[in-house]
Amino acid sequence: MKPMKSMRAAWLVLLGSCTPLGLWIYEDPVVTVARVTLEVRQQPTAASPVVVALAVDNRNDYPLSATRMEVWLRLDGVPIGALRQDSTRAVPMEAVATVAMPLVLEKRATPSHLRTLDTGSHRFAVRGQATFKTPFGTRNVRFADEGEMIFGQRPGESSP
Repeated sequence: MKPMKSMRAAWLVLLGSCTPLGLWIYEDPVVTVARVTLEVRQQPTAASPVVVALAVDNRNDYPLSATRMEVWLRLDGVPIGALRQDSTRAVPMEAVATVAMPLVLEKRATPSHLRTLDTGSHRFAVRGQATFKTPFGTRNVRFADEGEMIFGQRPGESSP
């Protein structure tokens, strides 16, 4: 009877330690907002004046590829812009990659409205979905992040 109990205990230990058995081989990346920038003081260009930079934390020990990104931004509760883009972006293994994306502006995000948001502290809310190509297939990862962000502070300036 004792050898059977020992055998069961050994199996329980092996099953409880998933990584050595290869049972825990993938973890969805964690997507958060790195920064939101408004460049409304500069001359208008073809690129959007609103850019959302996402931090994509790949905790796996192999690289991934982001094949589609969908992002929606609200500032102070007002829809500002969105992006739906199919393109491949490398996400290195066991690292955080920053992906900056210029947004297509919503109708309410007029140049005059954006100028009112260009200074001071404003509440941002970002939500979206990223599609990742993994060695085990395609994964859709939803994300949402919100908080306060100070706009209009230039490099070298200190906050009041």
